[in-house]
Formats: sequence, structure tokens, C-alpha cells
Amino acid sequence: MPHSDRPGPDGEAARGRYTRDLRGDRQAVRQLLGADVGGAHLGLALTIGALLVAAGFSGPRWVPIVSGVCTAWFALALAVVHFRGARGRDAVRRAYVATFGWGEYVTP
Repeated sequence: MPHSDRPGPDGEAARGRYTRDLRGDRQAVRQLLGADVGGAHLGLALTIGALLVAAGFSGPRWVPIVSGVCTAWFALALAVVHFRGARGRDAVRRAYVATFGWGEYVTP
């Protein structure tokens, strides 16, 4: 039987430490990967700007390709968020941040 499954104070203390450490680790990861809607707006603006530059240099053939990829990524993110229980505007916001939230890391 693993140590943390033993009855008594040691097993309970070990489970408590494990739960506390896991909660702290998850909070640190959420803060590290956290992005907000402002960063997503910047990511969307940069994506549109890159599309316009690409269209200017190579013609409009890349615009529907990159737009389709972004749309597919957003749809996948929306499906995952919906599957995890978010609904309505919250689901759309989370999918939007998942798709374009990388803009948060462009700013200094």
C-alpha cells in the first residue's frame, strides 16, 4: 500500500501536502499562461496586419488560407471550451483568448 494511502496522521498529512503543492503549481501555471482580452485584441490586430502585408507582397491567395487556419483554430478552441463546460459569451471569450492571446506576450 502506498505511503499516502495509509490511515493515520502521516497519510492524511501527506495528502494535504500533496494537495496544497498541486494547488500552488496549478496557480503558478495559470498566472504564467494567463492572457486577457486586451492581449487577444493585439494578437488579432497583428494577425490582420500580417495578412495585409502578405496580401500586398504575394497577392490575395494567402489571405483565405491563413484566415481559414485561424478560423479552424478558433472553432477547435470553442469546441474544447464548450466540452469543458463553458457556455455563451464566456465560451466565445475563452476561445478568442486561446486563439489570439499570444498578443499578450508581444508587448514589453
